[in-house]
Formats: sequence, structure tokens, C-alpha cells
Amino acid sequence: MSAQHLPVVAVVGPTGSGKTALGVELALRLDGEVVNADSMQFYRGMDIGTAKATEQERRGVPHHLLDVLDVTQEASVADFQRAAREHFAGIRSRGRVPVLVGGSGLYVRAALDVLELPGTDPAVRARIERELAEQGPGALRERLRQVDPESAARLADDRRVVRALEV
Repeated sequence: MSAQHLPVVAVVGPTGSGKTALGVELALRLDGEVVNADSMQFYRGMDIGTAKATEQERRGVPHHLLDVLDVTQEASVADFQRAAREHFAGIRSRGRVPVLVGGSGLYVRAALDVLELPGTDPAVRARIERELAEQGPGALRERLRQVDPESAARLADDRRVVRALEV
């Protein structure tokens, strides 16, 4: 099998199910490298609360997309998608197998599936967030119902309503 056709092995599941240990073991057996897909493990300093693998638990296996953001930075699915796919290509170019490990479903889907992710506009988002603060969530939900009833019916939190209106 040529390097560009090496599969991405994905280890996914709920918290505490042993994804990290299994991902490391697979990487060792398949001559692979781990790409993190746990959105909280992107953040430096979030080691204990996220069960981030220690150097010892990594057993010498290279891990990518760990500790790449400060806690003041916001994770972006679109940025993750680009970075994960770049890491997959880099790992494959070394003749190794990418092993995607994590439990953040949207991030796993972004890395593996065909997802078109619209960009963000900080000015538009700031305006909508101001409206949320001034008018409350009811007004924004009503506006979303008018322009995208399907999204309005399934979104439950204010952050996602703001994002839907931004898009």
C-alpha cells in the first residue's frame, strides 16, 4: 500500500473508555503516530481535567495537536480540520499510519468526513453577541427561526445560536 493510501485509524468513544491506551498500542503495532481529536486537550495546562496522556503513557509515540492553544484562545473546527489533515499527510509521507484518538465527535467528523465548514467573521460574531447581551436569547432564537427553522429547532444553547446566525 502506498504511503498516500495508508488508512487513518480512528479510536473514538466516551470518556474513560481507554481510547488513549488503545491509540498508543495501535500506533506502536502499526508504526503510527497519534493525532489528538479531543478538543480540551488542544489547550496547554489542561492536563489533569482532560486525562491528557503523560510522556510515559505516550511510550515514545509522537502525538500531534496536543497543547497547541492557550486557554484564552478559542478552538475552531475549521482550523482543526485543516491541521489534522496536514498531520495525516505528514505522517503518511513518513510511511507511517495516522491514528486519530479522541471523543469530540464533531472534531472526529471534521477530520475524517467531507464537511464544508464556513469561516468566521469576528465583527459579525461580536455584533450578534452584543445583540444577545442587549436583547436576550429569545430575540436571537426568533430571528434564527425565521431564517433557518431547521437549525432553530435543534440548537439548544446560545453559543450555537450565535454561530448559526453568523453563518
